[in-house]
Amino acid sequence: MTEPKPVKNKSESGKPLRHKSFAARELQLSIAVLAVLALLGGLVLQSISKALTTHFGFATPVLGVLLIVGYIAIVVLLALFFAHRLIGPFRRLEYEMKRIAGGEYDRRLTVRNKDDLHIRNFVASANKFLSEFEQMSIEYNKLSSLSMTKLKEIREALESEKIDCVSIKKEIVTLEDKLHKFREKW
Repeated sequence: MTEPKPVKNKSESGKPLRHKSFAARELQLSIAVLAVLALLGGLVLQSISKALTTHFGFATPVLGVLLIVGYIAIVVLLALFFAHRLIGPFRRLEYEMKRIAGGEYDRRLTVRNKDDLHIRNFVASANKFLSEFEQMSIEYNKLSSLSMTKLKEIREALESEKIDCVSIKKEIVTLEDKLHKFREKW
């Protein structure tokens, strides 16, 4: 059994590796857009309040309440929009992953064109992993079936006392080679 390789904090050239931030640039951009839109909404509300004060003579307390309610409404609407846009796809992926975990191994994750680029990249990587895992599973099942057949033949030969040690050794070496190749591949 081989020992796992230790995790290195340096690249092969010896330079320190840069740590990437947890949030993707696309997500950071979405959050920045949310903040800018909220600020612009606040500016629009202040302009409207100034116009209401100048033209209609609204009292300051009434205007303050309108500003607060308007600003809260803008922030809530923006938060709902971005939450739906960012969290919605992850809820869909969670549902699909539960179906895969439930036994639908040939299923793949889906992505919509309007989903965030980071989410689309994640789905592409996950689907690649699922395809490779499915291929590995198919090869494992073939190898397992072959191993069981050969072991049954060896057991039957031993039980019938038709023991051909050279033949049995050859079969065992062949199985060992196939198992080793499978382990090296995956």
